[in-house]
Amino acid sequence: MEEEKLLCENCGYEVKIVPDFDIELEDKLKESISSMMEDMADSASDQMVDHESDDDIKDSVRDYFPDKPIWLSRVKKALIALVLFFVAAGGIAVFSVHMINDYRYNSFDYQYDKAVVCAAHNNYSEAVSYLERALAINSEDLDVRFLLAKYYEKNGQQQSTVSLLEELLNLDTKYEKRDEVYDMLLGIYESREDYIKMTEILDACDVPRIVSKYNKYIALKPEFNKQGGVYDELISISLKGNTQGIVYYTLDGTTPTDNSSMYETPILLEAGEYTIKAMFVNVYGIESEVETQHYYINLSAPDAPVINLDSGKYTKPALIEVHRDYGTKVYYTTDGSVPDKNSNRYTDPIEMPYGISNFSFIAIDESGLGSEVVKRTYQLGLEANFDMELALQVLKNNLWASGKLSDVEGSVPNKPGINQYEVRTLFAGDETVYYIVYEEYVDITGEVHDTNDIYAIDANTADLYQAYKVDEGKYDLHPFGE
Repeated sequence: MEEEKLLCENCGYEVKIVPDFDIELEDKLKESISSMMEDMADSASDQMVDHESDDDIKDSVRDYFPDKPIWLSRVKKALIALVLFFVAAGGIAVFSVHMINDYRYNSFDYQYDKAVVCAAHNNYSEAVSYLERALAINSEDLDVRFLLAKYYEKNGQQQSTVSLLEELLNLDTKYEKRDEVYDMLLGIYESREDYIKMTEILDACDVPRIVSKYNKYIALKPEFNKQGGVYDELISISLKGNTQGIVYYTLDGTTPTDNSSMYETPILLEAGEYTIKAMFVNVYGIESEVETQHYYINLSAPDAPVINLDSGKYTKPALIEVHRDYGTKVYYTTDGSVPDKNSNRYTDPIEMPYGISNFSFIAIDESGLGSEVVKRTYQLGLEANFDMELALQVLKNNLWASGKLSDVEGSVPNKPGINQYEVRTLFAGDETVYYIVYEEYVDITGEVHDTNDIYAIDANTADLYQAYKVDEGKYDLHPFGE
């Protein structure tokens, strides 16, 4: 070091010429030095007594006149004593320094304090060394372990930080700073985007605040709105994850995957037995464990509807009436398909269609459970002077003659499309039976539009009437053209 400099060029710390003062250690040193000096004084005194006793008796008178001056001998002895004193003092000094260093190396407080001072000057490398020594002296101090983990982090030793934090969590489940340890550890894995490891830690975490804070990284089992069991009613099952993500489920008892049905709307359970398995996948791709619920829906199906007319051939118009149990609704189709809630709903008697028709009826109760399907096949025909084809030809001729049609093929004046006519049923008047014909307009795209015009044709005379429907099976007739 250059003169007049008191700071180290390498670390920048002040150079201490005199070691740190320690009262307890200094007292011990003083006591040791005093004891050594007393021993030396006693030894010198004994030697002087021995010399004086020897000088008392001389062999001759000449012995009383020494060759060298007495004062020179005494000076020599004093110099020897002084040299011995300084040698002893040097040894004591070396011994004292060794004792001081040994004391500091084995002092928990000294090592801890030095670590804190180094950390305050952002010298975390030295701080780590001192704190590791302090921890070696007292390995049971959990606060020192936690502080060392922080110093590791500051010093860029992240893996050492992780190891020490995990060790802390395993050492003592009652450590008062356990939530801070979890927070620091999860923060490291969050910065690494290691969400799988975060999930493992959170699954074992017993600190509610931490679980709540990092809830978005957890994939818990999906929640079912209804627990499994036996139900005497129709139920719907809702599934929900603990945070943002997707719920996948199966109804056949197989384990769900990300290729299974994705939950979007409540699952309707009708009569029968169901096993629903579901898993939740959060936005970080973490999959939950599979949740399984078993359901048995024990419902009594409603009675089938009762139809007033049996299947068969009919030559007179008739109304089809349906009787049902209270609390049910009846739906039907006319193409032979199985009816459901989206089919035509029965409200009033139905006119039997002309020709062959196939009806299917079902009663559905408030829980959505359906009865057995009842089917009927009807064939409505008429033996008269004018059959259906002749009656329709008479109608088209009259409409052409009146100018409503451009030709008997059904062309409409000033329109690109055509009119078509269909005998839908029969109507029984006081003395005769009428064909009831509905008119429809078909545009150039093929779309069919109802014109709301209905005609009645006397099956025996071919007289034409404008018909107005009053009720099912009832019409009000007016002569055509009037």
